[in-house]
Amino acid sequence: MMIQDLRDFLEILEQQGKVYRLKDAVPLKKIPAIMRQKERSGQTVIFENIEGFEYPLVNNILGGREFLALAFGCSREEVVTEYIKRSKNLIEPKIVPDGPVQEVVLTGSKVNIEEFPFLIHSERDAGRYITAGIVIARDPETGIRNASFNRMQLKGSHKLGIRMMPPQHLGQIYEKAEKRNMPLEVAVVLGNHPLDMVAAASSPPFGVDEFAMAGGFRREPVEMVKCKTVDLEVPARAEMVIEGVVYPKEREAEGPFGDFMGYYVPVMENHVLHIKAITRRTKPFLQAIKAGSIEDTHLLALSREAKVYEAVEGTGAKIKALSLVPMIFTCFISIEKRFEEEAKNVLMAAFGSYSWLKNCVVVDHDVDVFDPLDVWWAVSTRFCPERGTMVIPRAVGFPRDPHRIHQSKLGIDATAPLGQWDEYERTTVPNF
Repeated sequence: MMIQDLRDFLEILEQQGKVYRLKDAVPLKKIPAIMRQKERSGQTVIFENIEGFEYPLVNNILGGREFLALAFGCSREEVVTEYIKRSKNLIEPKIVPDGPVQEVVLTGSKVNIEEFPFLIHSERDAGRYITAGIVIARDPETGIRNASFNRMQLKGSHKLGIRMMPPQHLGQIYEKAEKRNMPLEVAVVLGNHPLDMVAAASSPPFGVDEFAMAGGFRREPVEMVKCKTVDLEVPARAEMVIEGVVYPKEREAEGPFGDFMGYYVPVMENHVLHIKAITRRTKPFLQAIKAGSIEDTHLLALSREAKVYEAVEGTGAKIKALSLVPMIFTCFISIEKRFEEEAKNVLMAAFGSYSWLKNCVVVDHDVDVFDPLDVWWAVSTRFCPERGTMVIPRAVGFPRDPHRIHQSKLGIDATAPLGQWDEYERTTVPNF
């Protein structure tokens, strides 16, 4: 089945038995706990009846490697190589005259972002947040489109706080506009095709249109329509779009907010998005992603996994699989080892390719890198601390680090001794 939009993908997930539809009425404040429960059981959840709100909410559409495999149409081990291959074949979007995302157009006094079921995800969050919106803006110098994920705090019917700072590309684009004393027009897209989400979460070179990447991932152009009140284009088959403008030299307090590491980022002076219009399907599916969830981590991980994969492949290593889940500071790599010290080459290549990488574990091809328990088993039974440890002090790491916790690196060789495979053959359950 060709996936055209979120609804098509939900149908595929439902056919695979991965969708849980909650039809009973549920208060908005109870949703985050249910989301966490369903994430742990590997299910997409659709909240069909939210007290006080008209529209449904969906969560965890990319809550596992197998979800990404369904989106790409490949095995879970092939997801990274498919990403690499398709990301090198950009396909420009196609502008179409209309689309379902503009079935309803709200402007002026009809705009009220607070009537949609956005969530307080963590106990100390400053308010309700939009967390699954793809933010689209245009570079004022080049005119090239950019797409990214940015958190947005609801601050009234027509106003959002938005976090966008360099070195993120959207932050660089805003700086260019602000230096010209120009407002920056933005469109926030909700209810997205899964591969559009993958593209928006990637970090291609500055100036690459993420929707051309999304076209490459989809293997066909993304159909886009012109916005109603801003000079931008958005995916025609999305569920909802917020059109607005961010003015120069305007900041307001935003936060705290539970971030991807599982800690709260403090109150900051961040930008303000003034909403000019909301366009949507007649009955839109809204979408939520908890920062630091398995879904969030898979989105953050894939483009970084691609960088590590290409670097390690450059050593000649025979990679079986690679994963930066469940935390993008730690990588698991399985290889078919060819010589005794090969894991060291793999570790050096991995650390050199991705500066945020702090821990890296190399295991044999019989270990499932998508299962941290299996990796820990390999560390426990095949890792020799005296010979298999690589420590790199005073290295560049994750930059938001006042206590220098992330500025050194640990590599672990948890592969079995070469040529001793008979002794390290894993037990299996008999199949009589």
